[in-house]
Amino acid sequence: MARRTSERIWRTTAMVLCAAVPASFYLLGDLTDAFPGVLTLESSSEAPGAGPGAQAEDWERVDAPAPGPAVAPSTDPELADDLEGRMSAQAALPVVEGNLAFSVVDADTGAVLASRDAETARTPASTLKLLTAAAVLRLYTGDEVLITRATVQDGLITLQGGGDMTLSTQQLEDLAAQAADLAKEQGTTSVSLALDDSFLVGGSNPAWGDNGPAGGWVTPTASLAVEEGWLDGEQYGPKSTDPAGDAAELFARLLDDQGLTVQGEVTAGQAPAEAPSVEVHSEPLEQIVRHTLLISDNTTAELLAHLVADARGEETTPRGAAAAVEGEIRDLAAELGLDPQMLEGLDIRDGSGLSRDDRVPPALLAAVLGEVASGDAPVLQQILFDIPIAGLSGTLVDRFDETDTRDARGLVRGKTGYLGGSATLAGVVVLSDGRTAGYSIVVHGFDGVDAVAARAAVDEVAAEMVEAS
Repeated sequence: MARRTSERIWRTTAMVLCAAVPASFYLLGDLTDAFPGVLTLESSSEAPGAGPGAQAEDWERVDAPAPGPAVAPSTDPELADDLEGRMSAQAALPVVEGNLAFSVVDADTGAVLASRDAETARTPASTLKLLTAAAVLRLYTGDEVLITRATVQDGLITLQGGGDMTLSTQQLEDLAAQAADLAKEQGTTSVSLALDDSFLVGGSNPAWGDNGPAGGWVTPTASLAVEEGWLDGEQYGPKSTDPAGDAAELFARLLDDQGLTVQGEVTAGQAPAEAPSVEVHSEPLEQIVRHTLLISDNTTAELLAHLVADARGEETTPRGAAAAVEGEIRDLAAELGLDPQMLEGLDIRDGSGLSRDDRVPPALLAAVLGEVASGDAPVLQQILFDIPIAGLSGTLVDRFDETDTRDARGLVRGKTGYLGGSATLAGVVVLSDGRTAGYSIVVHGFDGVDAVAARAAVDEVAAEMVEAS
């Protein structure tokens, strides 16, 4: 028991401080880069009303130890009943009209503190990214990098993708310069160029429906891409339909700028195993996870799902990636001892939550997030600090701004979601009585014209968790 208490001493530090002393919490979170601020190493940007803003992330994060909070008190049934009643009361809001589901789970004990229609699988929208993040963090250390290589042999340069869809133009220029130097060392200035994009099968996911590349929502997953395949640099702008091919064409032009003559067209080929090579790499995988959760990046979320499939030895197709994430989450649920009936409706069709056919019970998502906040699963604890904070960072920077929810700014952490009649929020929070909890909230069944009101209703439900009873 003492060991268990000691392990929890480090959990949810900034969040508990936010409940007890908001000013100290903000200062600590700012200093440790838990969220942007004047002392942080990163800056935030305004988010448009229609969705998260594309942010120029520097992908840099400094992790710092922090003093731990006291252990959360044990579950009080009366307080739990009060919380459930207050949250359920929001079902009477006009835009909700009873279509409200939620689950709140004590991180310390796993007990359900509040629940409404929680075991019915609902459209999770972008809160699904939390499950994708959990799956990838269970399979990788987070220190891994995605490598893009160029092999040079006998006048042939082969560009080989290793899954990095975050390549910058500058990185590709660097790779071209290295490859050109290697070719010249080998005595040639005239080369042919091949593309090896066999690392991932990738492609567009039919489950996205009309939420795919044509609408600017996501780039098809590929073994490599420049700037995520965002053709105008905007998160919801035009997307490349052949990101690896476009990267290879740009690489050919960059080789030409380095004084090489590239003969003919780019061809498909496999990189020679023993050929001399040069390489560039992505930021560590943990930073790609952080970026994904902070701005709700669909493209990197789908990439992460494909990496889950690769780690599990499963097909790296869109369908295989979705199945791999679902398999990993089912494994996690079994480890948590969750009722198998809770998983009957679970159906994951993609890694980003763009599919209207995704189904996740709020009870499952809340239980996973309770585990994130528990301190018992160090591999998942990164999620605690990566999700946005109400009114301060990421996709929550412009939320919780109404009179009834303003007091929850800085106190609620959550991943947002919105998709065709489903508004969602899921994350971790310190309740008004000091306990740490994982939660999932879904407002569903409303018309698209009421999207703003539905999001505001979700905020009102969430604000009840930090209001004094």
